[in-house]
Amino acid sequence: MRVTIDIPPDIEEKLLEKCEEKGVSPSQFILALLEWYFLKRYKAKPVEISELVAYAKKIGTERMKNCKYSDGRYCLLESLDDVFEEKTPEPLSIYKCLFCSYYTDRRREKRRESLKIDEDLIKIAKLSAKMVVELYGDKLGYRPKLKVEEDEVEKIKKLIEDW
Repeated sequence: MRVTIDIPPDIEEKLLEKCEEKGVSPSQFILALLEWYFLKRYKAKPVEISELVAYAKKIGTERMKNCKYSDGRYCLLESLDDVFEEKTPEPLSIYKCLFCSYYTDRRREKRRESLKIDEDLIKIAKLSAKMVVELYGDKLGYRPKLKVEEDEVEKIKKLIEDW
């Protein structure tokens, strides 16, 4: 490929002087300049890469320790597949856990157990929200697609009384 560049005369003189000082032809200088611009300019900085690797290791070890299917050394799902294929199970790797699509955080289940929201309370909240939307939806500029039936209102009253 041939590239032609129109350079103003004053810049051309300075460019030729620099090329003579360095002992490089103008075409080699332009090639080096293009190489720098397209290759080296867009390379990631080593500091950014080391930060990314450190963060990936941190998240990977956290996932390895807190995965529902991991005991910290082996993945239950991978080990099960390996047993059916008659291979020896491979130990976990930080990077395998980092990109695992089966990851399930066991801490989430502990949080759910500690919160233990009553199912009747959820039903009351849903039915109450439907009633509020039906009663005040016109004032708020919202028109519901479904209307609250009378038996649902009775369900709410009964659930509130029982609760």
